[in-house]
Amino acid sequence: MKPIVLFSLQFTLSLAAYALIAAWYVIPRLSGKPREAALQPLVWVHAFRMIGGTVLAPGAVGAAVPVLFQKMIGYGDLATSALALLALIALRARLTWAIPLVWAVLVVGAADTINAIIQSMRYGVFAHALGVNWVIVTIYVPALLVSSALILWQLVRSRATAPLPAATTASP
Repeated sequence: MKPIVLFSLQFTLSLAAYALIAAWYVIPRLSGKPREAALQPLVWVHAFRMIGGTVLAPGAVGAAVPVLFQKMIGYGDLATSALALLALIALRARLTWAIPLVWAVLVVGAADTINAIIQSMRYGVFAHALGVNWVIVTIYVPALLVSSALILWQLVRSRATAPLPAATTASP
């Protein structure tokens, strides 16, 4: 099987699994919470983006993977992780700038993810040895995408509007 086909299959299955988890378990549990409280577990997913910095470690990927690509991906994830940790502290402390900081996490994280997708295709990185980074991209990145969608949903909902709708098939 070609590496890009395997990657696409694994990524799609992970994305579908996380979407089901979100629909069946996460949304129902967060639906009754205030926006600031509902955002916290969703932002936690991004706090661990520092794992993407693994690509910067010597020998973590094949020598054919361009160093520029490694730096873009690694530092983008580290920056998003740091922003997420700051946002969590701000949300927990109910600081006035917590929501703008969550927006920053979402925007920086989305820009990093979109850039990573574009650059990985540009450089054809899936044809090279990626080590543990293959697992990070096929298991963790889909979780980041689903979490980002839920964060956006929480951010655009008005404080006066109803919380996220609960899924009708939710189970305890």
